[in-house]
Amino acid sequence: MIDLNKLSKQAYEVAQRRESNGANIKIDTISMLKHCAGEVMEATEAYCDFVYEMTDEYEEKFQDEVADIMTCCLIISGYMKFDIELALNRVMEKNRLRAEKQRDKL
Repeated sequence: MIDLNKLSKQAYEVAQRRESNGANIKIDTISMLKHCAGEVMEATEAYCDFVYEMTDEYEEKFQDEVADIMTCCLIISGYMKFDIELALNRVMEKNRLRAEKQRDKL
């Protein structure tokens, strides 16, 4: 299984090195959230290309854009030093409970 907290630390360290080496990247939380929004737009475009073209090339591009979004999230959790696994599990449990409540209403 993947250790997301370890991956978060690694993603943050790589981003830190890129920033210190002069790359056009800022790794503070607000900058990464804005960057992530751009990645979501890129993923949306890549998904549309994939749906209309259905090629391996477009599928891989879409997968890479989704991974970019996840990387942004990992960098943020590394920067903020919070437990991303705990946060994900907490949100997944909230969503599970919501799904149960919705099912019970039917």
